[in-house]
Amino acid sequence: MGPGRGPALPNVTLPSGNLTDRGIRRLMVAVFGGAFFLCALGTLVILGANFRFGTIIVAGLAAALPVPIYASLILWLDRYEKEPAFLLAAAFLWGAVVATFVSYFINTGIMVILHGILGAKLAGALSPALSAPIVEETSKGFALLLLYFLAKNEFNDVVDGIVYGALVGLGFAMVENIIYFGRAYSAAGAAGLGYLFVMRVVFSGLIHPLFTGCTGAGLGYSRETTSGVRKLAAPVIGYFAAMLLHALWNGTGGLLDLSGVKMSPLGVLFVLVPGMMLIYGVPAMIALFMIAKAGWKREIAVIQDQLKDEIKRGTVLEGEYNLLTNTRDRFRHLLAAFSKHGPTGWLALRSLYEMQVDLAFRKAAEARGEKLPSYDVVLTVDGFRERIGLVRKRLSDMGVVTA
Repeated sequence: MGPGRGPALPNVTLPSGNLTDRGIRRLMVAVFGGAFFLCALGTLVILGANFRFGTIIVAGLAAALPVPIYASLILWLDRYEKEPAFLLAAAFLWGAVVATFVSYFINTGIMVILHGILGAKLAGALSPALSAPIVEETSKGFALLLLYFLAKNEFNDVVDGIVYGALVGLGFAMVENIIYFGRAYSAAGAAGLGYLFVMRVVFSGLIHPLFTGCTGAGLGYSRETTSGVRKLAAPVIGYFAAMLLHALWNGTGGLLDLSGVKMSPLGVLFVLVPGMMLIYGVPAMIALFMIAKAGWKREIAVIQDQLKDEIKRGTVLEGEYNLLTNTRDRFRHLLAAFSKHGPTGWLALRSLYEMQVDLAFRKAAEARGEKLPSYDVVLTVDGFRERIGLVRKRLSDMGVVTA
């Protein structure tokens, strides 16, 4: 949740910064922007070297088709303390561009080495279960580590971790699917693409988001706990859970092949993949959902505890206080603002609600004694109050009812 969203408002108290702070921010933007650009260019070169232009278009459309659906399911988890769109997009793009590019080269190199040592058959069976989980979950997890350290004001808890992690995984799955779909379409046309689409999108489209969501859950829990042991242990447990699930998923088919079990394409599609999803995927999804549900309760508690005294200040009205932890009623008020005052009224009201929640989490962080890095500039507590007052005045001038 970023204070920069919503209406542009002057005269708001910001933390003081110096030349070093600005230099660090500019350096980070330059480094990460350059990395994105180079990896995106490299990915395009890889696709262009392996597939015809028409094949890339067909495979790309097929891979992108489920993204809005799965992204909506992931963002549904982000209910109370919503994340800024630019960080959500950055997480998705890291998975789609940086993680896939890095993983492609490292996995290819490891496969070549294993081929020389173990032979083609054994290397083909073991490499996906041994190297891919480590390489891919590390390259995806690095995005979450960056968010954890560089965007502490946004990466607040376990729910945030799951959402960011799942979006990184979704981006990774999309570009990985372009490669797989391109190969299938080149080899067997629309039938081959359709077969793989059902396998990788319909039956297991959320598997990569699930893996990286485990890493995110661990980092997110570490972000909110005050226990030193848990703060260190949670990210390690989440990371290894992601690799274990990934290894089990990738290794099942390879082990069956090595054991001499042969399955028809239809058997793989309708028995093996759904069976793995039921054994590995569904229990892990239920576990992550229960973790997120517990996270929602803690978010509600933070909002209620930290904003209770803001009612007396007038920063939060009593009706708004109740709306902030009731997603259905809050949505109804936003919809009413949109229908009566258009996008401007809707954006301003959403900005009010989100800044009030931001204020709650900023106060909670300060109560824990947390100090943000100097480059991670956010509004001060008084700055949040000031900006909320300015937005409230604007809403009042527009005639928008806030509660």
